[in-house]
Amino acid sequence: MLRLLTASLLASAALLIPATANADVGLGSAISLRVVDSHHAKLEFASDALPKKADGTFDARIVMAPGKRPSALKKHGMHGYDTDYVSTITSKNAFRVNVRYTVRLKIAGQKDIVRQIKLIDNRR
Repeated sequence: MLRLLTASLLASAALLIPATANADVGLGSAISLRVVDSHHAKLEFASDALPKKADGTFDARIVMAPGKRPSALKKHGMHGYDTDYVSTITSKNAFRVNVRYTVRLKIAGQKDIVRQIKLIDNRR
């Protein structure tokens, strides 16, 4: 009886692992975009752990309009149980404060997360 119970528990646990491995990553906070200087801004958000590639980099990226180059995502810390991520955005033209920019978060294996984010100036 004990062997049957143990075998059934192991089988059910084995079925749960693949189901959670492919679960969609949800945002744990709003995406924020803050001015660093006239041509640089810092994008931050919190989410569940992002998937990683074989080389250890995140299998997710930020896409913005042409002329805006986001850096690779970096782990920045924790926000409760969620992980904080940060990316520096470099622009050919000067950023405009209080203007909304379209940010697309592409995570491997799931639908893109698209948000209109207002650029905030907190340099004062």
